[in-house]
Amino acid sequence: MTAVPWLESRLNVAEQTAASLADEYADAAVWLVGALAEGLAHQHSDVDLLLITPGAVAGPGSRLVDGIRVDVRSVSQSAVDDWRTLLDEFTVTRHDIATFRAVRARLSDLTLLRTARPLTHSPARAAVLEPEQQATYQRWALADRCEAAASLAEDLLGLAQAGLYPHADLVWNQLARVVAQAETVAAGAPLLGEKWLPSLLSRNEARFRPVPPLPEPRWVSAAAHSPFFASVQARLAGALLTLWPTIAEPEPVDEARLGGFGWLPQRYSDGWFLRRCDERVPLSHGRMRTWQQAAARRAHT
Repeated sequence: MTAVPWLESRLNVAEQTAASLADEYADAAVWLVGALAEGLAHQHSDVDLLLITPGAVAGPGSRLVDGIRVDVRSVSQSAVDDWRTLLDEFTVTRHDIATFRAVRARLSDLTLLRTARPLTHSPARAAVLEPEQQATYQRWALADRCEAAASLAEDLLGLAQAGLYPHADLVWNQLARVVAQAETVAAGAPLLGEKWLPSLLSRNEARFRPVPPLPEPRWVSAAAHSPFFASVQARLAGALLTLWPTIAEPEPVDEARLGGFGWLPQRYSDGWFLRRCDERVPLSHGRMRTWQQAAARRAHT
């Protein structure tokens, strides 16, 4: 973690509060969670703690410690165990959307697990999740961002066809941030708030990287000819292939249709598919490679 004054002061407050909570609640554990646990903070950042107790208790809520707000969320150990169960395996299939919806509803809780650093009962301060569970979290989080991108692409298609170009511009800018989030998740980062994207994109670099912009859209011709959209397709495919690499030989794919505006890749436990609005087209590993290569070529033309 970078040794900056506002970060160090908040880590000290987290330690102090954790010790106090351990005295107040018998057999409880205290975890530092969120952006601060990832070494990210600004001069007015709150401290987020998770208080894990054997049974349900009335939580202590928020408090001020040395002028810094500390938000304490209390949760039972059984609830944490339920969250952890969702990280046992990436199980979503194209015919089991209910499972995906259930996990997406809990994704903020799973992000707490992904970022959590114990402050009590763990001298080594080890990460809460095992490497295999962290890998499963990445898959759920990336699938979530691809789902969000597909939803935005559906809006873009409708807005462009309706001639609502100023509205489409706003959604296009939002899509740029979702694509960047997908890339940071594929690189191993937790799914934190958008404001932390420059930091997450700049991990292990001396200077901050801005959120990569998308090409200037041309909405009038979007429905028929949209090479500008290929940047979104190529970047999302690249993120997905980071977590699900394939060495399959390329196979023919209908690039003229499936490379058009709105088509985006997704990867579930039962394989690859392309989605545009409510239409889904399964792809083999080889066809996915061909489609990704074609998208990358279009993005650079």
